[in-house]
Amino acid sequence: MTDLRNESHRQQSIRQLMETSGSRRSLLKAAAAAGLIPVLSSGDVAARAAASAQAAQPVRGGTFTTIGHHEINTLSPDNDGETVIYAAVSQLFDSLYNVNENYELEPILAESYEPSADGKTYTFKVREGVKFHNGDPFSSADVKYTFDWIKDPKNASTRASAMELVASVEAPDPTTVVVTLTEADVTFMVNVATLFIYPSSYHAATGEDAFAGKPVGTGPYTVKEWIPAQSTTLAANEEYFRGRSNFDEVRIDIVPEAASRFAALETAQADNSIWSLNAEDNPILEESGNFTVYKVLNNAVNHFVLNNEHPALSDINVRKALLHATDRQAFIDDVYQGQAVIATSNLSPNVTKFYNPNVPTYDYNPDTAKKLLDDAGWVPGDGGIRAKGGQKLAFTLSVIQGDTQRRPEAEIAQQLYKEIGVDMQIREATDVVDGMIDGKYDAGLFNWVYGGGSGEPDARDTLRSDGTNNFSHFKNAEMDELLGQGIRELDEAKRIEIYNRVQEIVAENVPFLYFLHPQGYYFWASSVKGLPESVLSAEALYPKLFKFWKDEG
Repeated sequence: MTDLRNESHRQQSIRQLMETSGSRRSLLKAAAAAGLIPVLSSGDVAARAAASAQAAQPVRGGTFTTIGHHEINTLSPDNDGETVIYAAVSQLFDSLYNVNENYELEPILAESYEPSADGKTYTFKVREGVKFHNGDPFSSADVKYTFDWIKDPKNASTRASAMELVASVEAPDPTTVVVTLTEADVTFMVNVATLFIYPSSYHAATGEDAFAGKPVGTGPYTVKEWIPAQSTTLAANEEYFRGRSNFDEVRIDIVPEAASRFAALETAQADNSIWSLNAEDNPILEESGNFTVYKVLNNAVNHFVLNNEHPALSDINVRKALLHATDRQAFIDDVYQGQAVIATSNLSPNVTKFYNPNVPTYDYNPDTAKKLLDDAGWVPGDGGIRAKGGQKLAFTLSVIQGDTQRRPEAEIAQQLYKEIGVDMQIREATDVVDGMIDGKYDAGLFNWVYGGGSGEPDARDTLRSDGTNNFSHFKNAEMDELLGQGIRELDEAKRIEIYNRVQEIVAENVPFLYFLHPQGYYFWASSVKGLPESVLSAEALYPKLFKFWKDEG
């Protein structure tokens, strides 16, 4: 298990590593992604695997069953931002490097990389003898194709922001990839080197839309059955280059209700839950002794996304009033049973180095909320609901269908907002994330990372005006400039200043209603072996499923 003290210790170790890096090149290597993340060599990974094998003998066979809370509507890497989808996609595809559960970069399809002295060129040596599921050989050409496809604006890739500073990608021979940047990008190894790789010939012939339902990767599993709203079953790739999976199959069942997920774990119908349970059920499973339990404060923020282009929600005073009118401590006490901390902006305090606690704060104060609305000209009308210039202060919050765990937040907020003259209706939908991106919904309830994934504070995809996951349609020129500076700045102290200001802008503008960061409980059945003793990122265990096994004895 891990906690914030473990994270603090890790950050101290990383700072020491930074202080002892001699040359610019060694700094770039040690700082592979934001000056924070150590890079493991192939030898390091092999040594760890050998040590694990000596500690316990893996058992081959059986099915690993996990459960998610919403449908898996795609199997393409281009839409793997939601954790349930990522859990499936990460079984099918590999990347050059992967950020593991302890925020270390591990080589996967690459054997090594070498940055130039100025940080503008990265040269990768990729593995030989790797095959895609359809038998096509993997080579540097597939990496070039993938990066070029993502970079091409006409493809509207959700991963395009990662390629912002990529000038060109070359494959001079089958085992070499050379990526040239317009400027040094300190996030390159986390944002670009970790992108899942397409099979160039098959993807080009199939097209992205069809590929999303008939994926082909190099990963440890292939698709056996895919029923988006029910279950996805994956079969072991017998020729996987890192060794055939210990599990014969991986099955992901879709169970929207948190109570049903709890029952599935308690009765051993499932080995793991991708998504969290109701807070009151966490201690029951933890105390049962039947699970390996990881407790990690989430980097994701639990929030109401607000469409900043909505006639009423475009008013900054309305957004601030709503945050003042939200009793976030009640959410923590009543919904999360104390298993969360209040959010202060976009970054979690778990991102220790970059977290800025000194931002404008919003206490629970309905009187302050009412005054903000009064001063902004929102006048109480019929039924106490405010209006301004003929526009009612009303909007609809979309909640993921069947999400019984978080829906109470919506119901509590609905009452609180009514008390200050705001009419918030609640509806269920299966496409809340996409609906917010497309701008067709007023507001949505979900958890997401606005910087902080893998310890890296870059939030271009969610907070920049043209971000592919800018759910709130928030536009701020200073924010755009800072986010661009953040990936170019190599000086750690200056990066901290940049992202401190990013958090201040979020707190000053309240583009979304940031509530809390849940204390994540991640349960794995005790029969599942090969798990690490502690983790900093529990979601990062899913790409390693092929290494785990079951020992019912």
